[in-house]
Amino acid sequence: MFITDLSIRRPVVSAVFSLLLILFGLFIFWKLPVRELPSGLQPPVVQVQVDYQSAAAPIVDQEITQIIEDVVGGAEGIRSIDSTSENGRSTIRIEFDTDIDLDSAANDVRDRVSRVVDNLPEDAKAPEILKQAAGFTTTMWISLSSTTWSDLELGDYARRYLVDSFSSVKDVGRILVGGLRELSIRVWVDPIKLAANDLTIQEVEQALRKENISLPAGTLEADNIDLTINLDKAYKDISSVKQLPIKKIKNSVVRLENIARIEFGPVSQKTLFKAQSIDGFNEKVVGIGIYARSGASTVELSKRVKKRVEEVQKNLPDGLKLGVAFNRATYINTAIWEVYKTLFIAFILVILIIYLFLGNVKAVIVPAVALPVSLIASFLGIYLFDLSINIFVLLSFILAIGIITDDSV
Repeated sequence: MFITDLSIRRPVVSAVFSLLLILFGLFIFWKLPVRELPSGLQPPVVQVQVDYQSAAAPIVDQEITQIIEDVVGGAEGIRSIDSTSENGRSTIRIEFDTDIDLDSAANDVRDRVSRVVDNLPEDAKAPEILKQAAGFTTTMWISLSSTTWSDLELGDYARRYLVDSFSSVKDVGRILVGGLRELSIRVWVDPIKLAANDLTIQEVEQALRKENISLPAGTLEADNIDLTINLDKAYKDISSVKQLPIKKIKNSVVRLENIARIEFGPVSQKTLFKAQSIDGFNEKVVGIGIYARSGASTVELSKRVKKRVEEVQKNLPDGLKLGVAFNRATYINTAIWEVYKTLFIAFILVILIIYLFLGNVKAVIVPAVALPVSLIASFLGIYLFDLSINIFVLLSFILAIGIITDDSV
């Protein structure tokens, strides 16, 4: 009642106080983070991913998935565990209760998985622990395209220069290169020539493993010099690989080029990335997927990434183009803008209906002033409680219009 009595007795003080609320509310509004949903609404999720190339799904399930499931099943606060075993990859998705801290859950899972790393197959890659509170969907896809560069050159350039550049952007959690074709040496063995030289594929594999090595051989110490000795038999170019000796038959040596075709090529032929553009049919494209850090604002991250794209474009080699192929912030901004429009329409309709029913302009002034002052001042509360502008907050504003109007009338 004190505020009501003060506003009636001292209208100037009330007007000044309302203006201050509007000024500070508008100032805070531009500093509030914009998100699609409130943080903490979705449960924290930790994903364990292990790659085991050339392994069938049943083997992946038996030798990797079941072992990791058994060890992580005792983690605190687990709601559900979903696992997928496919050819060459095991994926285990662990969902926790909403009151569990994501970082603590990820550390617990990481510690448990580290206990069984030695029990996994030798050829399997190290387990990768991924954490995300809002699902494992990419925030943005950046396309690197060219009509003159090959897909191998594009992938190599993206991995060497662009991944590190975008990883340093604030609130970036993870970078994924889509359609990456890593440069490698492909050895296509001719089975007829292999049989003609009385060789097996295992002998070829052993020769490749034994000959192409680089090992430390110790140090040589003298009075005035220290030398490091290395056994360097690693091949530097494709011509030296072709001369690899496989087997000696009497006075001749069977070399790798005698039984196989050696060429540069991608590690896997099963990767592809496409982005829609005018010259899309003639372009080679590599995608750079950007995942937001847990709790980060998608809209703010989108602005930072776009700024980094503009900076990188200035230093790109000739023939390369860099652009945004997909941006989740576009949908979020559109959805929030629609709620803003609904909020404005609701305000106009409330004022109009009050005027039609009461037929008095003075009676309309009170809710017309109270509504914007109350709504704008609420941004101060959002800032103080570390909340964000999201769809739920704006929908609550629409409901609050009715409550404020009722009190004003």
